[in-house]
Amino acid sequence: MTVSTTAPASPLVGDNSPLNATDQALIARLNEEESAHIAGLPSDDPNDPRRQRRVGFTLPEILDQPTCIENTVKGHREAIRTTAQSIAKTGFTRIVMTGCGDSLAVHEAVRSLMEMMTGVPCEPVQALELAYYQNRFIDAQTLVVGLSSSGWTPRTLEGMLLAKQQGASLLALTNTAGSAITDISDYTLMIEAQRKGWPTQSSTAAIALLAQLALDIGAAKGLTGDRITHWQQELDTMPATISKVLETIGSGVETLAHELSGAPMVLFTGAGPSNAAARFGAAKIKECTSGHALAIPLEEFHHYTSIKPGEPLFIVAPSGPLQSRALDTARRTKVWHGRPFGILDASNTLLAGECEQSFVMPPVSEELSSLIYSLPVQVLAVHMALKEFEAASAND
Repeated sequence: MTVSTTAPASPLVGDNSPLNATDQALIARLNEEESAHIAGLPSDDPNDPRRQRRVGFTLPEILDQPTCIENTVKGHREAIRTTAQSIAKTGFTRIVMTGCGDSLAVHEAVRSLMEMMTGVPCEPVQALELAYYQNRFIDAQTLVVGLSSSGWTPRTLEGMLLAKQQGASLLALTNTAGSAITDISDYTLMIEAQRKGWPTQSSTAAIALLAQLALDIGAAKGLTGDRITHWQQELDTMPATISKVLETIGSGVETLAHELSGAPMVLFTGAGPSNAAARFGAAKIKECTSGHALAIPLEEFHHYTSIKPGEPLFIVAPSGPLQSRALDTARRTKVWHGRPFGILDASNTLLAGECEQSFVMPPVSEELSSLIYSLPVQVLAVHMALKEFEAASAND
């Protein structure tokens, strides 16, 4: 079967579009380029050299996350502070945070902290939803924060261009200087990370950047207190914390990956900021391996028969209000003959007792927890893929 690489027309391209001719031409071109890019992505075949090469890049990028976070936050410290002061001074009444895939999960990871520091609603909105549906109340009092590592993601640019047309201010977060997202935005903050492998460091560096931006907005608004001081101290020491976690989880994750390699389905669940780590886990399994994965919001897990016998479920449960429901989830998983695994805080001994295996994370505020709770799921996906490659090679 021949698959067309010609992109269908965007609903924002044509005579009835609210965008000007230049913006429409940009969107049309990016849609065509995206279709061509998708056609060249690796297959699920473990013997596909494109897949093996990309997975091969992923683990070194995971291990380099502490450096990327430090280079992003410390290397652009003045730009972050200046942007925060401008945002605080402008007095936006609403912040919309948009992107696709891991970029959307990044926004979910930092939403709580951003709302507490800005004092306004901060809404992660999937880019297509923003562009085509959830834009009715975008206006000059809205700040739209768009995250695109490449800087050329078509749906993200559609949503941001439409928001700009309706009077919103735009903040771009990207790894790519001089890209389209920087050209259209009022503010730009750079992420110092690579994406030769499947996305890992580009996501965690973006979370750290947004967390620092939130704290700087709070400072510009005159917010003080022990809690804010503690968040800043945690963020300042996050590279060292991540290095320690990566050192300690290695052998346990690799052993579990050997056991789970070839699993047709792997499930993840979390709530609040930890929902981001669950989404990262599902994404990495789907990207790195030939298996399937799904992230289920913690409460939604209980409203369906969400797990089938033998399926693994990773419950992401930092210290916070989700812990009691996380315990219920592990127990319900066993009732349905699933296999619960925990990524949790040391204090959560009851949950650990219900799980087949747990990865215990060092103490961290829930608002910053996704920065370290995403690490085991990243490493797991890579090692599951490597086991697949070994098995495929042995069968040749």
